[in-house]
Amino acid sequence: MMKKIDLHIHTSPTISDSAFEFSLDEFRRYVDEAGLHAVAVTNHNLFDRAQFLQITEYLTIPVFPGIEVNLEMGHVLVIADSGRVEEFAEMCAELTSEIRDPRDSVDIGRFEKIFRDLSSFLIIPHYEKKPAIHGEALERLRPYIAAGEVDSEKKFVRAIRDPEKLTPVLFSDTRISTIHQKNLPTRQTYIDCGDLTIGAIKESLRDKLKVALSADDGNELFQLFENGQMLSTGLNILLGERSSGKTYTLDRIVETIPNTKYIRQFSLVQTDEDDYTRRFNEHIQNKRSSVADGYLSGVKGVLDEVVEVDLAANERSAQEFVESLIKSAQEADRRDAYSTTALFDEQSFPIPSGETLKALIQSVQQIIENIEFRDIIEKHVDLSDVKQLACELIEILWSRTLDAKKKKLVNGIVSDIRDSLRVRTSATHVKDVDLYKVALDRKRVKRFEEIVRGMQVEGVISQDDVQGFVVEARKGPFTGAGEIKAVSGLRTAFSGAFQKYSEPYDYLRELLANESLSRAELYKYFVNITYRILNRDGYEVSGGERSEFRLLQEIKDSQNFDVLLIDEPESSFDNLFLNGNVNKLIKEISQTMPVVVVTHNSTVGASIGADYVLIAKKERNEEGLAYKIYSGHPTDRKLFAPDGTEIDNLEHMLNSLEAGRDVYSKRRNTYEAIDN
Repeated sequence: MMKKIDLHIHTSPTISDSAFEFSLDEFRRYVDEAGLHAVAVTNHNLFDRAQFLQITEYLTIPVFPGIEVNLEMGHVLVIADSGRVEEFAEMCAELTSEIRDPRDSVDIGRFEKIFRDLSSFLIIPHYEKKPAIHGEALERLRPYIAAGEVDSEKKFVRAIRDPEKLTPVLFSDTRISTIHQKNLPTRQTYIDCGDLTIGAIKESLRDKLKVALSADDGNELFQLFENGQMLSTGLNILLGERSSGKTYTLDRIVETIPNTKYIRQFSLVQTDEDDYTRRFNEHIQNKRSSVADGYLSGVKGVLDEVVEVDLAANERSAQEFVESLIKSAQEADRRDAYSTTALFDEQSFPIPSGETLKALIQSVQQIIENIEFRDIIEKHVDLSDVKQLACELIEILWSRTLDAKKKKLVNGIVSDIRDSLRVRTSATHVKDVDLYKVALDRKRVKRFEEIVRGMQVEGVISQDDVQGFVVEARKGPFTGAGEIKAVSGLRTAFSGAFQKYSEPYDYLRELLANESLSRAELYKYFVNITYRILNRDGYEVSGGERSEFRLLQEIKDSQNFDVLLIDEPESSFDNLFLNGNVNKLIKEISQTMPVVVVTHNSTVGASIGADYVLIAKKERNEEGLAYKIYSGHPTDRKLFAPDGTEIDNLEHMLNSLEAGRDVYSKRRNTYEAIDN
């Protein structure tokens, strides 16, 4: 029998929570209405023994003692068998004494020392849920981990399907308070388990075939609302007459699942042509900003060095050096005991930067510590050799760091002696100038200008295909100060700086003089990156095609969300586009996440091949009018509401998509007559 469990429940406010007052009655209401078979109490870095015993006496299902621990690299649930309350309380008290601030945590070593035999507990880390445990910490705990907690049905299904991922579990992570929750949590996990003990649960969780989102439908359906309404983890169509509660249902989904992408009806259709064109271009610019940043990364790296170069100051320093050198030579026969001292004109040691060596060491460390690609790395390199390389590089860094410290110390001593000698004589001293740096700065500026001018040559830098459209990114020079201002998004004038635009270094100095500009953003003002959307014929898209592209782009971008909602796409687009482009993309997206499409159109509703059908109806009950959802698979003869009432699937689908059976038959006869 499948058992429904929730092993992540908070009952005590801690320094990591906002304040709330616990309620035993609310806890029992949640257990009863959700139909839970077992729960665990897992407060942040705290186990309240007295409260736990009170809970176990009040509830009629197994309650396990647990704690949510702030590990150095994420959170982890530690759950004990109900027979170990006293021992577990002592361990947790030791942990609690070390967490005095929300930012406090314990490292893996300390965690292992506190809980000793980790194999005797049920260990569930935050896996695809913030703050997630990953990398070395996850690998070190892996022998003891039974499952990984995720925060959405989408991530649950993704982990179930991937043999490399941990068994996923979805829990409420709720706070049980005196505030009566209108909508109780619906995130729990079903496991195929007999007796509910920690050992039995661990064994079940290690087998993905024994873990599911629903009792009867496995991972195909999951509970959406507290009344038992289900939703497919794939593609759902939501049908119904006008004002039957479809928009109300979508809004409830948004409230229930926070990370939801909602494409509202008419939201992508243009109204004012000029305004829409402007907003469309801004949208494309924002969506493709990574393309621009990637292309401009080269000039950004050079710019970070060039901003520190002041050629005018270098010229003055070099001129002063030459003048002081000539004057010193002219006064050679008049030098006194102070000016003839060796240290009088001594140059300071140059102190090289260790950044290149540090970056190299970090790169080597990444190779050593990388877990994800360990097999590939070991196939090509011997990690023992790489570790020796890291050690040798670190020794060199230590040596160079010590050498730099010695040089700095010597430079300070020499500088003090030099200053003392110079105040005691009237002889001219040669200016202390690093001529190598002066020459190197000139080279840097020359190379910077070559790079910028090369990047300003007009051309295409990328072309991406999006469902038949082509997004073309182009580069070229800015043609006016207004274009630069638009890229900056700031209320500042660029007209003065733009007069020097043809000379990149001089232009840079003008930008640096503008205090309202961030140095980190200056690289954006040298090359103009623009975008064009081309249709299948290679021409720029028209107004209607822009809306089509926006819809496809919005659907594609939904992959960063947990659920996608689309409200009546047929209101804005023609059937050929919907059937040939939108349906295909929606089906692809629904393979990786739940999708809900509201429609009155047979091209979408009947042809898209939905996994689950929901029909919204407005019905009268004892309290008045209420919205109700009937659902089932597309081929089911009957659709059922959570309260058990039923409706005829075919009749309501024909009414929603075809304006009824009679209209559908007449239209079909008309098409057949034309065809004959």
